[in-house]
Amino acid sequence: MHKLTRPDGAKAGFHAEVDESAGGLHHAGEQWVPPQFMIDTHSHPVWELYLQVHGLTRWMVGSRTRPLHPGDLLAVAPGVKHRLITPTNGNHHFYFAAFDLPTVLHRNPALAAAWADQPESIHCQATSALPEAFAALTRELTFHQPYPHEGITLALDQVVLATTRSLQASAPLPRMSVHPAVAAARDLLDRHYERRWRLADLARHVGLAPTYLAGMFAAETGQPPHRYLQQRRIDVAKQLLATSDLPVTAIATSLGFASSQHFARAFGQAVAATPTAYRRQQRSVPRPGQESR
Repeated sequence: MHKLTRPDGAKAGFHAEVDESAGGLHHAGEQWVPPQFMIDTHSHPVWELYLQVHGLTRWMVGSRTRPLHPGDLLAVAPGVKHRLITPTNGNHHFYFAAFDLPTVLHRNPALAAAWADQPESIHCQATSALPEAFAALTRELTFHQPYPHEGITLALDQVVLATTRSLQASAPLPRMSVHPAVAAARDLLDRHYERRWRLADLARHVGLAPTYLAGMFAAETGQPPHRYLQQRRIDVAKQLLATSDLPVTAIATSLGFASSQHFARAFGQAVAATPTAYRRQQRSVPRPGQESR
């Protein structure tokens, strides 16, 4: 159904080219790239999304420059030329996906009104659900699982739903009471998990006393901030170990661990395997259509 490659110059990640458009998906991927990595001028006959996860980049879309900060979403309409300008903040990490919007809207007609009369490019802050939706799409593309077509189609629909919600100006209204400081703290930990957060620093960012924030955070998430952050780092580490050739030490450093030993200890406690053993186990499972670089 699709093949995976890694572009020359990328540090980690993949590009999946879908041979038979799975539910409207044409291509997608996730990449960690160095400052000198470039994406030349190109366009597509379908919509393309870029979600900046870490780092700062600048894109030229048509005649406009679009700076992308962590959490920014760039959506480019069919036929619009765009390219990546030299990154300005070192290594960076982003998701991308190109899809046929009419195909997706045929399955989800209620979303059509939000996409009517959109400009040639959209630049906005993504909802917190969009990285999760992209991660789910990534899993469907990189692992053999039953019902692959259905899995990719459902994951693509979630990406488009989260994107559509990002286009709306209003903030989501929680069905249960969630303290805005806890929501802000979670957002900071989700977006900047590579930082060595102290509770006092996190509390200062959200405007609460450290002990008060810690208590409320644990009450609403079931775990204190430092454990939430560690789990977020472990989730990213598992993905990097499975899909990249980065050394374990480089992964530990990029995720904010004090040392590779600290990383190995935390990873072993969470996964019941060393990082090297986990990577070996994942590599023993063939990826769909995977090719060597």
